[in-house]
Amino acid sequence: MPTLGNYNYALLRRIINGKVHGRIDNINNAGDTNLERDLINSAARIAMSDIDFRGNIREVSLTPGLMDNQYDYALPTDVKADNIIDIRPQNTDSRGFFEEYDLVSPEEFDRRKKHEDGIYTILNDELTRTLRVSAIVDDITVQVATLDNKNDQDTWISFDTTSVNDSDIKTDADDYIEGNGSIRFQTDTTDSTDSVIGIQNRGLDQFDISPYLARGSAFVDAKLTTYDTGIHSLSVRFGSDSNNYYQVTDSTQNDCSTFQTGWNKVRFDFNTKSTVGTPGDTAIDYVALFWNRDTTTVALLHLNDTDWAFDNLLLKRGKYYNLSYYSRNIWQDTAFALSENSTHDSHALLLQNDEVELVIAKASELASQFLRDENDAKYYSNEYQRMKQNYLMQNPSQTRVRTSTYYNFSSLSDCMSNRDS
Repeated sequence: MPTLGNYNYALLRRIINGKVHGRIDNINNAGDTNLERDLINSAARIAMSDIDFRGNIREVSLTPGLMDNQYDYALPTDVKADNIIDIRPQNTDSRGFFEEYDLVSPEEFDRRKKHEDGIYTILNDELTRTLRVSAIVDDITVQVATLDNKNDQDTWISFDTTSVNDSDIKTDADDYIEGNGSIRFQTDTTDSTDSVIGIQNRGLDQFDISPYLARGSAFVDAKLTTYDTGIHSLSVRFGSDSNNYYQVTDSTQNDCSTFQTGWNKVRFDFNTKSTVGTPGDTAIDYVALFWNRDTTTVALLHLNDTDWAFDNLLLKRGKYYNLSYYSRNIWQDTAFALSENSTHDSHALLLQNDEVELVIAKASELASQFLRDENDAKYYSNEYQRMKQNYLMQNPSQTRVRTSTYYNFSSLSDCMSNRDS
């Protein structure tokens, strides 16, 4: 149950006004309180960047559930820098004695993820951030199709022959994500009306989908020649034939980011499925994968695309894990919504009492600087530093410290052979 902070903006303003001898109105220009609010917001951001406050610790469910050999997860948008505290099982009784997660660089994560668990990183792509975790949780996994070869397991054919010709579906042994290849195809350049582009297989080895229908997910690597708004979503069908199936559609990647040009890791959650006919859950042997595209604007039809591809279709369940981290959202409104800056007098600092005093000291320092009161500015600067040091000594940050390994050997034998050579 969320708790509303005790110090709202109006109260903070009154306290800071006393610190600057009743001159806070002098900060404003012709009654415009934006300057004053910007100054107090800046003070809160500076204090937050200096200190990992107890009041800024958040805990959310990891999305999706933690899985073996599934590395990309949604990172909450309010995570402060790389300040993750823990990745822990929802059922803490199931946590292993040595189960902990170390922060590494994205480059090091890529080198170590295939043969080492208990590491994570945060990948930054402009302002898009992705959490990557390598873990062993012994979840249930079924590989529906490797999609390494167009004849895997039966022949993959066009989902709709007006959008893709069967002769254009080929094995690509050069451009793939897992295994030894991918299935690549191109768009029929004469088709300007079909809203779907994809492939299907009616002769897969039968498998049981029932353990995944309640809370499981399907994963596939899907490649786009070019991503734009003409690509609406990706769909998958699992059935006992083409008339009896489950369908799941998603419009984002596994980590909840938008599709991109090139390879995309897409997750389909079965709790959003629709059902057509009566598929036999224990004897699924039909699969279709297809993109849903625009048909109203010629520029968005993707008629000349040659690099569509799919690879590695899996079913996974995962296990429930929680992500604990320091948030950069320090303000809370009366409906408990969080934000980085205050925009209303009712917004409260989501901090504990001793932490609020640090923000007040920094705001008093900035206000004194604005008012050109050098003595007060120096005094509150010293007060802020003194309180900060005391706080950090009593409340050290719980953030994981990034580690680095210069030499990494996948096994002891590798280590010994390199030593002896």
